Amino acid sequence: MKRKRLAELVREEAGDLQEAPAPREEEAGEASPARGLEAPPPGEGQGERPLPPYLTYVRKECRLRPDQLDALTALARRLNRERKGKGERITENTLIRWAVDLLLEQYARPNKTLEEESSRNPG
Repeated sequence: MKRKRLAELVREEAGDLQEAPAPREEEAGEASPARGLEAPPPGEGQGERPLPPYLTYVRKECRLRPDQLDALTALARRLNRERKGKGERITENTLIRWAVDLLLEQYARPNKTLEEESSRNPG
């Protein structure tokens, strides 16, 4: 079997995602899947391999300071050791999604403003 390049594999996965996206149950703390992905009609797609969760998200780049990335890496490793193989693997991106969810949830509260929160926690 001929080895494939990473770009070819990604292109194949993206093509599969566009053709028949599989639904994914949302877990506590996880962001909801990207909008525009619809579940296949009932009865279709059964027996197929489910998509990895990362393929259901929209790509967005973010620049972090070195200390932030080091802390995220250390926290992801610690949380993965504590979960002892149960559930999905926790990555730096998982932690970033959780942080964005917390920020949006906090900002949605009517009694607090983003400026009040950022003045307490600069950075």
